Amino acid sequence: MSESEGPMVSTRGEVTAEIVSIGLSAVPYAGGVLSGVANSFIQKRQNRRLNEFLKDLADDLTEVQEKINQKFVTSDEFEDLTEDIFSKAAESRQKEKLDAFRAIFVNTITSERANYDEAAEIVTLIDSWQPRHIVQLKILSDPVAADSQRGNVVGSGGGISTSLNQIFTKLLPDWDEDQIERTWSDLYDAKIHRTSGTKTMMTDKGIHQLEGRLTEFGQKVARYLSI
Repeated sequence: MSESEGPMVSTRGEVTAEIVSIGLSAVPYAGGVLSGVANSFIQKRQNRRLNEFLKDLADDLTEVQEKINQKFVTSDEFEDLTEDIFSKAAESRQKEKLDAFRAIFVNTITSERANYDEAAEIVTLIDSWQPRHIVQLKILSDPVAADSQRGNVVGSGGGISTSLNQIFTKLLPDWDEDQIERTWSDLYDAKIHRTSGTKTMMTDKGIHQLEGRLTEFGQKVARYLSI
């Protein structure tokens, strides 16, 4: 390693178990538990995605180390949450879910009022989802930003009428109607939003028709996934 390289840099262009262990062990207050739990999973699974997940987590925690809740990370609940999230990450192949698990972990241990039961519930929910559920939730959490990222394909409306289905068809052109409807229905059943269907015609307010549709629980889940 050259003097200009930090401990998280791999000269072989890959994330190794050693790099992950060094990065996690350096996290203030929580490093011992993180490194120990991570090593147990790494030894069981030689998994590139898991190594990258853990390295990204170490990078995130290093950036927010001053916000880490010292009381929570010295509790049994912290160790339980670490094992739960790391085990689910080890089983996941989908980037959207890995990113969600990482966000939940970071947001929990940097919260002044870290709530293990709440975090564990949301981890279980995300583990039961497909990436499409996370995509649609993130659109609902900030519709205007989601539209802007896609080149304002929906815009502010101006037509006579529209439907949520038509709006999502523009935002998610690779999705078929069945994917849109099933995902929306799943989120409704999970109490994420409060609208039962997508095909009801309504005044065309463009992307703004998606605003304000999350339930209180849906907003909470969205906050946990924001990083």
